[in-house]
Amino acid sequence: MQLPEINRRAFIKGAGATVAMVAASRFLVACAGDSTPRGYGGEPRPLPIPPLAEGEREGNRVIYRLTAQEGQSNILPDVTTRTWGFNGDHLGPTLTARKGDEVTVEITNGLGEMTTIHWHGMKLPGIADGGPHSPIEPGETWSPSWTVSNTAATLWYHPHPHGLTGLHAYRGLAGAFVIEDEVSDSLDIPKDYGVDDIPVVLMDHRFHEDGSLDEEDLPDLGLLGDTPTVNGITGAHFDATTRRVRFRLLDGSNMRFFNLAFSDDRPFQVIAGDSGFFAEPLERSSLIIGPGERWEILVDLEPGEDVTLRSVAFPGNFGVPEDEYTPDFGFADSFDLLTITGPAEEAPSTPAIPGVFDPAARQDPDVIDAPERTFVLNTFSINDQMMDMQRVDVVIDHDGPEIWEVTNDNSDWPHNFHIHNARFKVVSMTGTDIEVPVDGWKDTVGLPPGATARLAVEFGYHPDPAWPYMYHCHMLYHEDQGMMGQFVIVEPGGQPADQLGGGSHAHAHHVG
Repeated sequence: MQLPEINRRAFIKGAGATVAMVAASRFLVACAGDSTPRGYGGEPRPLPIPPLAEGEREGNRVIYRLTAQEGQSNILPDVTTRTWGFNGDHLGPTLTARKGDEVTVEITNGLGEMTTIHWHGMKLPGIADGGPHSPIEPGETWSPSWTVSNTAATLWYHPHPHGLTGLHAYRGLAGAFVIEDEVSDSLDIPKDYGVDDIPVVLMDHRFHEDGSLDEEDLPDLGLLGDTPTVNGITGAHFDATTRRVRFRLLDGSNMRFFNLAFSDDRPFQVIAGDSGFFAEPLERSSLIIGPGERWEILVDLEPGEDVTLRSVAFPGNFGVPEDEYTPDFGFADSFDLLTITGPAEEAPSTPAIPGVFDPAARQDPDVIDAPERTFVLNTFSINDQMMDMQRVDVVIDHDGPEIWEVTNDNSDWPHNFHIHNARFKVVSMTGTDIEVPVDGWKDTVGLPPGATARLAVEFGYHPDPAWPYMYHCHMLYHEDQGMMGQFVIVEPGGQPADQLGGGSHAHAHHVG
């Protein structure tokens, strides 16, 4: 098996990381076998709830304004860390919209360097997608608009500058984007945001002794952290006021997969995945989530009880060999993530969980005679090629689903796969004995070593020969090193433009 040639940028970046390898290795060895991550100790702190963004709404039109800015946060208790955020010091507000809304988001870059903002999971025109072709320079504002066609789901937004996505997200540029529709309106489930409907943004970091973020890429692991955070802090605690809580789980980390379970192994109901509700709830006692993925779960709590949401060691180490030659991707780690206390005795009893959530979720794309494409992921390449901003890898010239067969060709590295402007059903997962959750409509899927996922993909049909969409590994170090390709959607018989992105109609405007 021939490995792809690493480009010069990747080589230099990797060489710089090697300088820090000895110190980093000593720290990781010192922490081996200790399930309490650095910085987790001390008194529990209330779980921060990202505020709901204050948009301007008129009918079905809504305008949001976001500013990417620098700030200071107490990720660790009693320590100040320089961070980035939207409309605040760290992370961003939760945006909301309904299916059919006309949405405009005005994003101003208040940072000292270029960034971009991508609407992860959203079906929308390429010019509004916020990929690497849509840079926002310092002091400029980018104002994409689109009509929401997604069904109810927990989506999110994060940076997407080529080669810097991981670092910008690591610093804190991320937020949830919640879509509602008639189905979500009709369901008798927790939906009081911040009370019984709670976003849970999982990330991980490394820190220097002075509390500053350690932004040195570890060899092969990039910005894999040793200290998990929930909604931007360690030691988070949630005091429930209701007997049933809906947690919207988002893995916003660079490289870390979490295997979520409660400290008493209690069962919980999984009701939605990346791209919306399931047809019926699924009972689980553990749940794997990888970078970029979302799940929604319902948890029932008894008055006054204490329970902890944890990440526990992965069965079979997610298929990754446990030997001296393989990087430690953290699949054997155990972390306490969020402590929870049940409500008061007078909290009202809960209704029965609906037996059916979204009947339409039972329907699979009609892929009879659909085009089929093959994608082989290996180290930092897809189909033996690394990302080129002006190379179109796939041209889609029809309004209909496709079959994408995606293989992790590495025997010792995990990957995952995300497609912009799309949702998909996982038809099959072969080549691995690891049980990966693939239920419902998804936009990101985990791939243990050797695994092949066969995907029935449904795209948003927004033909534009000049504005490509990305597909990539969402382990952000892999993506930033080149594990990404791009596709263009065109009219039947059309061809991509000679120049992708750019043009006078695409530039942000200067603020000030």
